[in-house]
Amino acid sequence: MFYKNWMSYLKDDAKITKIAMPGSHNAATTGMIKLAKCQSGSLYEQYEHGVRFFDIRLKADKKGRLFVAHGIAKGMPACQAFESLQKILAESDEFFVLGIRTYMNQKIGPIKLSYDGNAAETSRLIKEYLSPDKYALTEFENIGNITMGDIRKSGKKYIIINANKEYDYSCDCPIADPWNSKVYGYKPEKFAKEILKYLHEIETDGFLWLQTQQTPNPGTENGWTKWPDDLDEPIRTLFPQIIADIAADSTMLQRVNIVAGDFMSQDYMKAKEILRLNLLKGVVKDEFIGEFTSKTN
Repeated sequence: MFYKNWMSYLKDDAKITKIAMPGSHNAATTGMIKLAKCQSGSLYEQYEHGVRFFDIRLKADKKGRLFVAHGIAKGMPACQAFESLQKILAESDEFFVLGIRTYMNQKIGPIKLSYDGNAAETSRLIKEYLSPDKYALTEFENIGNITMGDIRKSGKKYIIINANKEYDYSCDCPIADPWNSKVYGYKPEKFAKEILKYLHEIETDGFLWLQTQQTPNPGTENGWTKWPDDLDEPIRTLFPQIIADIAADSTMLQRVNIVAGDFMSQDYMKAKEILRLNLLKGVVKDEFIGEFTSKTN
């Protein structure tokens, strides 16, 4: 199936930070309560829908047990998320990017919340489930120079990105992930235009993570009256135009890399729109251009 092996269509000289790849925001939140649920499918199901960047946020309880987190909401035990990643490794030669971190500290009114990510337990899970000595990409000078050919020759299947290198096998390589509560709380039509400005404002030698999901926040135009699934409905309508606007602008097209959103396994629409950009970026193997085109139209 195309969405399970779309990276095999890419040229050896395509740089991993220059291809357009679907990403998943709060990737492991399936099964959470409505206010925290940003995905409806498992990590494996998202992989089947073309996702190659997984944003995974964790926190530990008072006993040190590790869970998926979205703010104060607690999701599945972390081991279940790692089991899903293990299944991807077992069945696929595709490369994926893991953004793993402790859920960031929060301030809700006068209340300040901080979370413990239990780095030691996260490292243990990485070793138990992800065969990092064999599959984790860790040895490189500049991630911006790593090509699909380099990855294929090495046999590596993933990279773990963590700004503080908190976990064994994690890398502190550049990843630009612009986010502003005001912008991400704009009304949908305005939001769809404003987020594209980041592709003009930011240059990086690493990954560029463009988030396309809206976020409910008090004091913004959308306020705190809708949850992720409600906010996703209008964005899905606007999503093809977001991608068309990127495609029509040479700077944005050159810089676009990870395009992430909510509910990435609902259907193939978002992945199809994102992957089509690779044809315009010129990174699809010549002999596969016709097939890649037909699969993303």
